[in-house]
Amino acid sequence: MSTKRPSNRKPAGPGRQEKENPTPRATSASNRPTTPTTERVRSSAPAVKAPRVKKDLIFNRNNYILLGAAGLAMMLGIVLMSGGEMPDPNTWDENIIYGSRRMVVAPIFMLGGVVLGIVAIFRK
Repeated sequence: MSTKRPSNRKPAGPGRQEKENPTPRATSASNRPTTPTTERVRSSAPAVKAPRVKKDLIFNRNNYILLGAAGLAMMLGIVLMSGGEMPDPNTWDENIIYGSRRMVVAPIFMLGGVVLGIVAIFRK
């Protein structure tokens, strides 16, 4: 019969390493154990930072001003289209609904805002 006791340890499989006696870590001059973070802090190599590269923005100030003007023109077109309530629910007045302000002026402002927005996006 064998005098060895059976081991309850799992055998080392792929990705697992069996360590009987781990090797002791090196200690620093002050005889304190080091951790991975203190090893990084205590390294003698100077930290080298990557130079900052100034990135050019896609849009400049003029593009944003044109985009704001385009938004304002579209909002003005929506405000010009609003309204149209009849003063008396029993009467119908075509001039209130189909007036030149709602049928001509407001769509011109809306289309002008869209065109101005396209110009602001494609302008370099």
